[in-house]
Amino acid sequence: MKKKILYVTRLDPYSLKSWSGVTYYILKYISKYYEIITVGPLSNRVRIFYIIKRFVFSLLKIKFDIDRPIPVLKDFAKQIENKTKNIDYDAILTSEASLMTFLNTNKPIFIYTDFVFSTYYSHYFSEKIIHKETIKDGNFCESTSLKKAKKIILTSTFAINDAVKKYHIKKSSFHYLPFGASIDFIPKQKLLKKIILKKNRNICKLISIGVHWDRKGMDKAVKLVDYMNNNGQETILYIVGAKPPKGYKISSNVKLIDFLDKNNLNDRKILIKLMYNAHFNILFSKSEAFGVVNVEASAFGLYTITNNIGGIGGAVTNDINGFMFKDNENISTISKYIIRIFRNKDLFIKKSFLSRKQYQEKLNWQIISKNLSTIINNNLLKN
Repeated sequence: MKKKILYVTRLDPYSLKSWSGVTYYILKYISKYYEIITVGPLSNRVRIFYIIKRFVFSLLKIKFDIDRPIPVLKDFAKQIENKTKNIDYDAILTSEASLMTFLNTNKPIFIYTDFVFSTYYSHYFSEKIIHKETIKDGNFCESTSLKKAKKIILTSTFAINDAVKKYHIKKSSFHYLPFGASIDFIPKQKLLKKIILKKNRNICKLISIGVHWDRKGMDKAVKLVDYMNNNGQETILYIVGAKPPKGYKISSNVKLIDFLDKNNLNDRKILIKLMYNAHFNILFSKSEAFGVVNVEASAFGLYTITNNIGGIGGAVTNDINGFMFKDNENISTISKYIIRIFRNKDLFIKKSFLSRKQYQEKLNWQIISKNLSTIINNNLLKN
């Protein structure tokens, strides 16, 4: 008989729009091992009153978090308790640690996420003014929740080390476990092998996927493609989703593709074609908690060129499925690295196959969900 896991989220757990589909895929694959009971979406009946406060502070260029005020989290806890008071279950799993702050339960809690609060704010908002109430409440709630957890599962060693340092929790309380791809259209191994072996290597094709032009480092990707062309390697960069700032001049080496909805059949066909035709995945993010797009690139046999920043190392392993350069590495060095691989047919094929192998062995949800169930089961036995 399967054990019962209560999955708690503020959002719609089965929506592909919730957390870029990560929640959906966690539940889809761990249901093989457990009977899943979901709690969510939760009502924003208290949270909604903080929206005006956030707006006012935004006018003053101050970041105010409406997800972590104490009254909001107390109300969320009350909702969770009311929804589960007549339900029997063995453990709680969540990707939103703060929801556990005021929850009254004697069941073991497992938190599976990318960044904890302190890492998230220091990494993404280091140049912004954060409201002191947000910092105080956020750190209190995160610390309380993490210390209540049986195990904390994070997607990178960067995130683990930062959480240990900030919240003074034993490192043995943590596990590293990446996320998988947030797509179902993974190419079969045999088909992908044929595509890789037949790729035209006269023109080097780069693809960079992301909505936020500045944060995803599209400016650096544009400079890279122009540099490669100016130094003898014909190259095209396909930017999917992001739009340049008004007045930004784009060379003919860059092709802008509108945002592609993975759940729309026509958009999906366009994205698949772009991935099949590309030679490298480029992601020069200035901040990144994990980078699911790099996992998806590996699934398509695309070697990733990226920055060694944040939690990207949870998805990319140097010289296996990509390479993480220092975020201030000069374009010349990156260009020479890509061209060396691209112009060496055997090396290019090797990197492509290694990228797919990394996906097969470590970055797919079948493997990840099995490892997640092992973590949970081992700790339930100790309970």
